[in-house]
Amino acid sequence: MKKRFIVLCGVLLFLLSAGSVFAHCPLCTAGIGAAAVSAGYFGLDASIIGVFVGAFGVSTGLWVGRKIKKSYIRFQLPLIVGASFFLTVIPLMGIIGDKLYVPVLWFGGYGSLLNRVYFVDKILFGSILGGITTLSAFWLHVAIKKVNGRVLVPFQGVIVTLLALAALGALLFFYVR
Repeated sequence: MKKRFIVLCGVLLFLLSAGSVFAHCPLCTAGIGAAAVSAGYFGLDASIIGVFVGAFGVSTGLWVGRKIKKSYIRFQLPLIVGASFFLTVIPLMGIIGDKLYVPVLWFGGYGSLLNRVYFVDKILFGSILGGITTLSAFWLHVAIKKVNGRVLVPFQGVIVTLLALAALGALLFFYVR
């Protein structure tokens, strides 16, 4: 009983002595994951869910890849981000199975040889857009930080990313059926 009390006091002392931390990527990753779950719960289109799934995959890859300080292989960070993206998106593609048709009309009507209609999985479509948006928001956050020498507001990267994803989700809500 006395040993447990001493260990508990030691753990509490350790936790109380820790300084404050402002985590960037884990919070962003959790926020994007919660947004994807919420979108599915409220019955939004699969492409909008895909936006948040793709963003989740990219932000998780950025988080893990940036934690590894030493570069073991060439293009290590892009490979980690790509693997995280595809290992997140591909298993989810078969679950919903919704398709988006994309007509590609070059010349003439639908009977022409150059005109085709392609069917794209909505999760994949939204995930690619969400991944590109997340990378762009991350780049914008880094550029703002570089220009000013610091972040302008706490959790700037999280705010920029979630605002960009919300804007993309709103566009898809009105334009993709």
